[in-house]
Amino acid sequence: SHQTTLPRADHSSTMKMSFFDDMGKFFENLGGGDEESGASSEVEIVDGAYTGSKRIISIPAKTMKMGGLRLYCNLYLMGVQNTPEPGCWKASKSDDSEVNLRYVDLTGSIIIQFSEECITVDRLGSSPSNKYLMHESMILNGFLDELNSIVYEGSVGEENRLLTLPEPGNQLEEARDAISFG
Repeated sequence: SHQTTLPRADHSSTMKMSFFDDMGKFFENLGGGDEESGASSEVEIVDGAYTGSKRIISIPAKTMKMGGLRLYCNLYLMGVQNTPEPGCWKASKSDDSEVNLRYVDLTGSIIIQFSEECITVDRLGSSPSNKYLMHESMILNGFLDELNSIVYEGSVGEENRLLTLPEPGNQLEEARDAISFG
């Protein structure tokens, strides 16, 4: 077989240095905020959330059967990966307490965490696209519909439900109000 060897570029080392120079410039002013601008450089730490994420929903639980609820919700979220378009979400489970849905354009991710006290939904991504926000709303409204059916529908007694809510019981409606395109 015939093999062609391509000539080496003479400027490859120059390009590498230029890349590192650009990276240095990018990180140069990071964290050294202008004191005169009045902008606060303090970062609020929210327990359980990733750096750079924003808490969208927090649903307190009166009782939660965490293992069963997580499994139910994982199966639901795995099933909506192609909603509303094929391949627009990629679901992953980083550990037993959360599910991540990463959007195809990588501008945002939904992080759903389960603890004994509550279910939280965070958005990871500092400037998600409008398309992401619309699709996120569809996913989260469907997720809240599933939680609503777990809490209120069917003939399962309260003591056997995967999730019950504390009084006044309007947490799902409040969560729906917090969604971008509710």
